[in-house]
Amino acid sequence: MTLKLPDIIEPNTPYLANMKTLWEKWPLFAQQLDRVDENDFIPCIKTKTGDLTCMLSGQSGEPVYMHSRYDPKREADRWAQGAVDLADKQQDEESSRIPMCYMVDGFGLGYHVKALFERLTGEAFIVISERNIPLIRTALHYFDYSRMLESDRVIFITGTEREEIFKKLERRAALMMLGVVFTRSLQRVDTEFHAQVHKTINEYAAFMRSHLVSLLGNSIITCKNILHNLPTYVSTAPIDMLKNRFKGEPAVIVSAGPSLGKNIELLREIRENVVVIAVQTTLKPLLAHGIVPDYVTSLDYHEASKRFFEGIEDLSQVHMVAEPKATWHVIDYYRRRGPLSLLGNEFANLILRGTGIENSILTAGATVAHLSFYLAEYLGADPIIFLGQDLAFTDNVYYSPGNALHEAWRGEQNRFCAIEMKEWERIVRHRGILRKVEDIHGQEIYTDEQMFTYLQQFEKDFAKSTAQIIDATEGGARKQNAQILSFKETAQRYCQKTLDRHRFKYRDEIENYNTNRLDDAYQALKKRIEEIEELKDISSETIELLHEMINLVDDQLQLNIKMVRLDELRTKVKHRNDTYRLVMFVGQMAEMFRFREDRALEIDNIEGKDMQRRQLRRDIGYVTEVKKSCDRLLDMLQEGLERFDLEMENLSLKSV
Repeated sequence: MTLKLPDIIEPNTPYLANMKTLWEKWPLFAQQLDRVDENDFIPCIKTKTGDLTCMLSGQSGEPVYMHSRYDPKREADRWAQGAVDLADKQQDEESSRIPMCYMVDGFGLGYHVKALFERLTGEAFIVISERNIPLIRTALHYFDYSRMLESDRVIFITGTEREEIFKKLERRAALMMLGVVFTRSLQRVDTEFHAQVHKTINEYAAFMRSHLVSLLGNSIITCKNILHNLPTYVSTAPIDMLKNRFKGEPAVIVSAGPSLGKNIELLREIRENVVVIAVQTTLKPLLAHGIVPDYVTSLDYHEASKRFFEGIEDLSQVHMVAEPKATWHVIDYYRRRGPLSLLGNEFANLILRGTGIENSILTAGATVAHLSFYLAEYLGADPIIFLGQDLAFTDNVYYSPGNALHEAWRGEQNRFCAIEMKEWERIVRHRGILRKVEDIHGQEIYTDEQMFTYLQQFEKDFAKSTAQIIDATEGGARKQNAQILSFKETAQRYCQKTLDRHRFKYRDEIENYNTNRLDDAYQALKKRIEEIEELKDISSETIELLHEMINLVDDQLQLNIKMVRLDELRTKVKHRNDTYRLVMFVGQMAEMFRFREDRALEIDNIEGKDMQRRQLRRDIGYVTEVKKSCDRLLDMLQEGLERFDLEMENLSLKSV
């Protein structure tokens, strides 16, 4: 919906100043406020200090003043300082968390929000839950908050719709990863609404924290896997031939949730009528039931994933679509047995820049099930049907029977340890992160924090998809934006026509392993090593220079002379932006270090020479981390070269 910005005269009242800003920043919210009739304003009364307060009804109908009847500004200042102190305490207790989002219940007339805003520095922002639109309109009528609103660091939540809340938070998603302060509320009005918003904000923050942990924890192994997979990346066919290949045809995504066993036989009956996309854990169970899937997806970085494929020799009819971060043990095993496509990847493309090699990119998958969904969308499938996607502990188990993990547990089984016991241990081990969600029948069911974040990602994906999404799992967590149907009913409605199998003929035509581009990629790797060596040398000189500068803070003339050289070194780094970006893929801790130090400087609010010293120490720490990241990446690139050497040696032996 496009809104026409109304003609607003130059602001000369608080309301006009506020609305001019809101029409530019949040036009839908501005429209909502502008519709409030003056007769619906909240009556205000003067306090002992001459300021205004107002009164609303509490949960039981009792009168509740929004602010002090004596000195509302002093009350707001004390409250805001308490919120900042709470954030400092949270940062001390959880050193990996840097609170950047402050959650405030209720806007009232805005005194406390303004007081908090004036204490926050940098990118720290405020989220306000307030659905009383006339109350907000009243506050904006009397008080000029245009500077605060213009900062883009204040977000109003006026409803409980999750998609709307997530959309408003999207621009601040990266900061949400770093912590949320739930301030102690001044409000005793609309507590149920505030509690619901709290819950949604907390869920979103948990999802973003999980993403951050994965980002930091997996960055090195991810890049290592990509480098080991690079010979395959440049030698196998990209996914371009799959674009809209099955437009308008039904696709079934098969996951390993405990409900899968209910419908695996029915899937076999309609096999020829649907595109079957299997997550890697379900490949063996499907084959055991005589179902050969059309596609299988893989993205797990751990070597243990290889067990999902071991023992299967003929995979010629199953096209694997994998992210290049998947463990090379799986990729090496699969490429010799069936068609394989590795998706495009920014890190891989930076390594290969200048070669003209750039694979098509899909949205990065949080799990193989998410990747399977993005693949189904890429194929043009509609509807997209989910089986075994419980995302909860249906019937108090984690996996469907017959999966590879059950096989791995077989050696531990005895009369005291059954599969059911191992399943229960798997759940109880995570009791600290268990939570209840609504299942497909409207009842409560247990899930854990990890699966809950996966659920949230699916719900966001489903909301954006143009395909019809059907959850035919018949168990597990309820998924918003998906239609719940039994698999039998789904099959009767959408899966009655046999697929044209000629659409799969492309598998016989693509070359599984084209070696023509191996040498170009090998030379690109050697070039990257030279570039990173140069960046490392710049980092070493920078560290030495920064140490000298710390000792010259009291001699500003000499410090400024050194600053000229520092600026020259910074310019050199800017001219090597692609190399710097490459290093940062394994240097996430450097970015986190700099962000934490910047946040600490904002909070401490020091000035002058003390500030200069702190900034120089921060820069030394940051550049030191960058240099370590250069060393780390150089070692990995050398391993990548060895992989190419081995690959080309094997090819030479084959040709003899």
